[in-house]
Amino acid sequence: MEVAYIVFILSFNIKYAYSATDTSVYLLNDGHKIPTVALGTSLGHLSDLWNDAHDIDEVIPALKKSLDDLKMDYVDLYLMHYPMAYSKNGSVKNTDYIETWKGLELAKGQNLARSIGVSNFNITQMKRLWENSTVKPAVLQIEVNPSITQVELVDWCKEHGVVVMAYSPFGGILGRKKDAPPPHADDPTLVGLAKKYNKTVPQILLRYLLDRQLVAIPRSTNKDRIKENIDIMNFSLTPDEVENLSKFNSDYRLRTPVKWYSHPEFPFEKKNLSDAEIKYIIEHSKED
Repeated sequence: MEVAYIVFILSFNIKYAYSATDTSVYLLNDGHKIPTVALGTSLGHLSDLWNDAHDIDEVIPALKKSLDDLKMDYVDLYLMHYPMAYSKNGSVKNTDYIETWKGLELAKGQNLARSIGVSNFNITQMKRLWENSTVKPAVLQIEVNPSITQVELVDWCKEHGVVVMAYSPFGGILGRKKDAPPPHADDPTLVGLAKKYNKTVPQILLRYLLDRQLVAIPRSTNKDRIKENIDIMNFSLTPDEVENLSKFNSDYRLRTPVKWYSHPEFPFEKKNLSDAEIKYIIEHSKED
């Protein structure tokens, strides 16, 4: 299964997970629109989902296969996750993301995609892509929540008309990882806001993203929770409340895929891990 195919499925679910109205969408730099809230459908970074077919010549066939399988003529949003693929021997394949992007430009030019964007690019990579592209990325998908606000990168995207989509919108706040720094779900600030607006703490965290003009993509398979996650359009946080939540920033990432460490374009800060620790994490983790 090609990387492009996996990413297309993500985009397909984003398109249909939430029925947006004119007041609940953002305008993209190519004239199309994207919902402010969508359904996250991440499959993790399992190595058996990736292969070595990730060059420019593979993008168009993979996308066409996706469209044929889903009986669709085009996809509204096409996200390319950080361009790392695995060779059959398990090693990371070094593919220049500029070449992969050219394949996405071709896909858009053939009306196979209406909008194209990227994921997990840092600011240096975004600048290089911007300078070496004909079609500018419409969306950047990165991890954003009060524990990792990504202010510099978000501000750069806003200046260049790139919509930021925030994955892992709850970070470690809801107790997903025991070693996560504050805030936690019982933090007085979060609990106080939830009581003030008659909402839940997760809803406050999602509204925080919307009030920063970001797309929120919470992931859930629970029907009631999915309904709750999109029930955030009838209130707004004040600018001061948004600023106070941003003060929790500690640059804590819920996800920093260790199996990408050996790639020269690894986009995140590297943890101080030994080779043995990296090997163990790769063998035992489905998400890092």
